[in-house]
Amino acid sequence: MKYSKRAELFRRVKTDYIDFLASVLWKLTGDRELFTEAMQYSLLGMWQHVEKLNGPKAGAYIYRIALTANSAAWRNRIGRDGQISRNQVSIEKSPEENVGNSELVGRVRRAIAQLPAKQSKAIVMRYFEQQGYRDVAEKLKCSEAGARSHVSKAVATLKRKLATLAEREE
Repeated sequence: MKYSKRAELFRRVKTDYIDFLASVLWKLTGDRELFTEAMQYSLLGMWQHVEKLNGPKAGAYIYRIALTANSAAWRNRIGRDGQISRNQVSIEKSPEENVGNSELVGRVRRAIAQLPAKQSKAIVMRYFEQQGYRDVAEKLKCSEAGARSHVSKAVATLKRKLATLAEREE
């Protein structure tokens, strides 16, 4: 489909269904920031699948796009493991806990820095930046299986190094 025809179809579908989309997303998110992010994902999804939105089932497709967008927005907020990070939850800690955590963070960072380059990049992208293996593989210029291997080897090495450090402290 030519770009001009695609753009015209997108404008028409967006005009016809924007109120429906906004209503569905607001009911799903209930939060202004999540709503905004989910709306962006929804509009992107509508653009990507605009050919399917030309028929009688357009409302159903848009509803499905809204559900997917809502999931993506929530995943960005709480992470792929489904747990809200401690940074987002206000929990009072004692000064001793804060010092202990900052020491642990420093040790983990040093251990990651000692890994081979691809392994350290892979583990940072996968666990700290919450990227999928496909994205990790693309950025490291390797296969998806290669990305999984880099992450797996990095995790094994970190477990071994950090276990050794823990044994020394005991």
